[in-house]
Amino acid sequence: RQDMKLIRPFLAALAAGLACSAALAQQAVVLKLASFEPATAPITGNVLTPWAEAVSRDSGGTLRIDIFPGGTLGRNPLQQLKLVQDGVADITWTVPGYTPGRFDDAEVAELPFVVDNASEGSMAMTRLHQKGKLAGFDEFKLLLIGTVPPVNLHGRFPMGSVADLKGKRIRSASSQMAKLVEFVGGVPVQLGAPQVADALSKGVVEGTLNEWNFVATFKIDQVANHHLALPMGALTVIVPMLKSRFDALPPQAKAALEKHSGEALARRFGEAVDRVNMATFERVKASGKNTVTVPAGADRQAWQSAVAPVTDAWRKAKPGNDALYQSFIDEVKRARSGQ
Repeated sequence: RQDMKLIRPFLAALAAGLACSAALAQQAVVLKLASFEPATAPITGNVLTPWAEAVSRDSGGTLRIDIFPGGTLGRNPLQQLKLVQDGVADITWTVPGYTPGRFDDAEVAELPFVVDNASEGSMAMTRLHQKGKLAGFDEFKLLLIGTVPPVNLHGRFPMGSVADLKGKRIRSASSQMAKLVEFVGGVPVQLGAPQVADALSKGVVEGTLNEWNFVATFKIDQVANHHLALPMGALTVIVPMLKSRFDALPPQAKAALEKHSGEALARRFGEAVDRVNMATFERVKASGKNTVTVPAGADRQAWQSAVAPVTDAWRKAKPGNDALYQSFIDEVKRARSGQ
């Protein structure tokens, strides 16, 4: 009996501790991550899903990130940022260029013949953001700011020279990409990602500027049989949540997000999308059904000269653009060297 008297307080404390732990586990904050992509698409399947699992695992039971792919919370790619602002989703991934005029500094990555792959583009953009050189994002906690691999041109017409683009309707995902289309004589058309293949098949557009991951996800190679492999600029992508939502999280949850975001997520993102991007490029090139042109020497220089005014115009468009461009070039070189 004396032993039981001694043990009972211990058992009571143990039971209280277990009950408290269970209560804490039940009170884990659940964040909803929206994606307009299918669950198996390169960004959602290869980057965001394992990232969400790692963050949830390292949060000590204080956080769980649930992914809603395929447009479950909102199908329109152009409205993904609004999902976060309206509280429909806590996190999403989107393209700043879908909101013209708000994130103009992010256009620096879209300038042609600067970025060669997502890894260097993503690290460069992340470091510019860390240094406070990118305006427009004060409302958000950016878990990622990076770039997809540089876009190439895909269409239903041969692309032997710049003259072949004259008058062609080309889908562009941002205002800066639209300017590039205009400089080469084309007519820019903005469409959401899921509409591009159908628009190509029906002749609404005759070409589209996209990276090869996009080609694979939305089956562009099934309707576009000509591809021009030149680095025409890398679209910036972001994974934002509201700062107010982040600040309200438990300390362990915030620590887990910090651990797996920023440069860590930029590296994960770049490596994953570059790998799939190259695999799709090689698959399409070897298919026998598609013509993939990779200009070299004088032919490459002709294309580079044709789009050079795009960069010149952007650098002069606003005070500070040229300094931002130079900083971006420096960060790309630093990332390219492995620093």
